Amino acid sequence: MDRHGKPDMTETDADAFVETSDREEPQASPAPWWGTFPLELGTGGRWEVGPSTLWLYRTEREWRIIHRPSTDPESADPMENRSEAVVPISDEEMKAVFDSEDTHLQTHRYSFGSTEKQVALEPALADRPVVTRPEDPMYIPSGETITLYLNMPLWMRVFLPKSERLLQEVPSHRMSDTWFGKTTTQGEFCYAARTTGRIRLDDLPFRFHRALTPLRIRNTAEDALFLERVQLPTRHLALYRNVNDVLWTQSVRMTRKEGNEGADIRILDGPPSDIEGGELLREPRDTNKRNLFTSTFGAVGSLFSS
Repeated sequence: MDRHGKPDMTETDADAFVETSDREEPQASPAPWWGTFPLELGTGGRWEVGPSTLWLYRTEREWRIIHRPSTDPESADPMENRSEAVVPISDEEMKAVFDSEDTHLQTHRYSFGSTEKQVALEPALADRPVVTRPEDPMYIPSGETITLYLNMPLWMRVFLPKSERLLQEVPSHRMSDTWFGKTTTQGEFCYAARTTGRIRLDDLPFRFHRALTPLRIRNTAEDALFLERVQLPTRHLALYRNVNDVLWTQSVRMTRKEGNEGADIRILDGPPSDIEGGELLREPRDTNKRNLFTSTFGAVGSLFSS
């Protein structure tokens, strides 16, 4: 019996409880997972965001964050349509999480003199550039301009709204690591997105754990540009939401000039023209936009599983 007079769960029961809590069918119309949430002492909450699940638990002097990421970046579905916040959850579910021997669970504890009554979650863009691909490699002839619509996994920021203290950031989908550059020594460490860009916005599904970016590429060189993959300067982008709570970044412009393998990058101010409304949710991680340049549109570099 536990301290509440309820039968103890076996280890098998606990693992099964945690596993089945993530296998429930998604809501017919998923709702945004972010916001400010009250949690009483000794209670917890659960957030299902894409392929990840996050639990928060509050005591008098501690906040506990338990994260189960998408366990394998190669097999997890990056477009899994889950977006739900359940606050509070039952004592039985919280106990099952504590007792679980799931090796993928990551627990972090934060101690305080006394804990605040509310916790907040908000979306954020990746902390490194993201490399993505068009649906199929393509050529952009000289003098032509195309627009690709890209979509990228978001990070979940857990913070205390009263004191404005950040506790932790976790990705909604664990992307693989990649190297992007002209050679194995000239380039940058990035994330590799498994989803592909689309020329038609209607072909790209909306998900609450992902942000959309309009990318316009102009080729002013005399030869055709072979577009195999692109590097998005995620750290320099702000995050917006439209009237339907779909998340967007600023529009990005890339211009390839004669004699350059890469392109000059320009980030437009304000929300993209594609959306209605456009409320600013989060400023860029890095506000220095001078001399942005992508080194290549090819596939030089090697992928590494994270």
